[in-house]
Amino acid sequence: MEREKLNKNIGFSIRKYRLSKDLSQESLALSAGIHPAYLGRLERGEKCPTIDTLYKICDALNISICQLLNFENDIEFNETEVKLRIETAVDKLPYNKQIRVAEIIENIADIINNK
Repeated sequence: MEREKLNKNIGFSIRKYRLSKDLSQESLALSAGIHPAYLGRLERGEKCPTIDTLYKICDALNISICQLLNFENDIEFNETEVKLRIETAVDKLPYNKQIRVAEIIENIADIINNK
C-alpha cells in the first residue's frame, strides 16, 4: 500500500474510533498528549504518525494498535472512508459552493431512492 493511502487509512481509522467513543478531536488529543491541530492533520491523512504517536492515540482510545490498523476488510471503515472523501472534497470549496454540492447530493440520493 502506498504511503499516502496508508496515511489516509490510518487517519480514517483514528476518526472512526474517536467518533465511536463520542470524543472530540480536542479531548482525544489532550488525552493522548498531542496537539489537537496535529490530530486533525492525522485524521485527514496529511501527516504520518510515528509508532509512539499511534501508541498514545490507541492508549487514549483504549484500543490496540492492531485494532487501529485493521482496516482492510472493515465494511464500516469503507463506508466512513467514502463519507470522509466527500467531506474532504467539499471542505475545499467556498461555503456557497458547499451548499450547492449538498443540494446536488440530496437530489441524486432522491433520484436513486425513487427508482
